[in-house]
Amino acid sequence: MKKVIAIIILFFIGAMAVKCSKPTITKEQQDNIAVRIYRNYDIQEIEFLSFTKNDSTGTYYLRIKLNGDEKKETVLSIYDLSVLEKSEGEMSLSPHEYFDDIKRQNIINDKIEELKIKITYIGGK
Repeated sequence: MKKVIAIIILFFIGAMAVKCSKPTITKEQQDNIAVRIYRNYDIQEIEFLSFTKNDSTGTYYLRIKLNGDEKKETVLSIYDLSVLEKSEGEMSLSPHEYFDDIKRQNIINDKIEELKIKITYIGGK
């Protein structure tokens, strides 16, 4: 009986360790990425699908979908998490040919106070 309890406790500790090690991305960080994409692409909607980390390379992957279009789904590779803290700067999406039709002719360099697009965040609302 003690072995069964010990195994159950170890299982829960392992499950907690896995959950705690899962990378997280805040709503503000997702907003920053949305602004950076909006500056370069004519979008009405962005859906954040997943945020994962490749433990062997240390690279984070942010999977997104634009304008509700399955063909406009891509993965952003993030090597430095400080990128998530800034809404300034450009962001290119690839493969380029999938996004050329929504690429802005003139990049928006002005400060963007409020995005007028629909955003679906990781973790709800």
